[in-house]
Amino acid sequence: MGRGQRHSKNAGIMGSEALTYHEKKALGFGTVKERLGKDSQGNYYDCCLTLQPAVDPVVTPHGYLYSREAILENLLQQKKAIKRKLAAYEAQQQEEQQKAAEQTQVEQEAKLIAFDRQNHMGISSKTAKRIEDTIAAEAATMHEAKGVKAAVNIKENEEKMKQLRAFWVPSQTPASKDLMDKPDTNTYCPASNKKLRLKDCISVKFTPVPEGETGRYMDPITKDTFTNASRLVVIAPTGDVVLEDTYKTCIKLEGELRGKKVSEKDVIKLQTGGTGFVGRDGD
Repeated sequence: MGRGQRHSKNAGIMGSEALTYHEKKALGFGTVKERLGKDSQGNYYDCCLTLQPAVDPVVTPHGYLYSREAILENLLQQKKAIKRKLAAYEAQQQEEQQKAAEQTQVEQEAKLIAFDRQNHMGISSKTAKRIEDTIAAEAATMHEAKGVKAAVNIKENEEKMKQLRAFWVPSQTPASKDLMDKPDTNTYCPASNKKLRLKDCISVKFTPVPEGETGRYMDPITKDTFTNASRLVVIAPTGDVVLEDTYKTCIKLEGELRGKKVSEKDVIKLQTGGTGFVGRDGD
């Protein structure tokens, strides 16, 4: 009897039994895996922005390939956005300075009003101080609301001043200021998100394969055809794209290419293999 009860509790009621592995898989539970085809992978000669074969290609110091026109337009758009943000930031700074100057002027006028009442109306210094603080606080509130800006006008509004001790009056409630931070004036590489200037880009020169042969580009020294699996480097002084093995076995030993000296800092590893589904090269 006891075993039957336990079995009944474990099994549940009709319609709530546990799903089998195949049922869960059919309903879409678990990790879905799919092998990406060749068409979903980017080519080593594709622009990182247009995802099309790079036209007049340039490479960044971090090895990302772009069409010259595409990266130029992207950097110009970044500069325009920076210019708009700077204009808004400067306008905000001028407004804050103007508010501070007007607030100082109101506080000075409030002191004069409190002094006049203390000497001609016989009020105590404590009351005069409270009047001064009240006028300054309400002036700040009215200024935020684009209202009156002079202490004389505030003085005339005495009925409203009597209610300043109420917590629901705007001047008695704290208000948060949404201030802009000074915008960053640097432009960035859209692929690596690292600082990039147009003059940092280096012109790239691919060597096309002879007509009638398979492939698109080849190593200018060994004449080996490039593939998407090839490890490529760009020699900055000349702009040539060569295999990494070619650089290590030929160019690095001689220290020059096409009559120009080549050091390790002049070699840029070309980033390849990006897809539309995952990050590019693990970045």
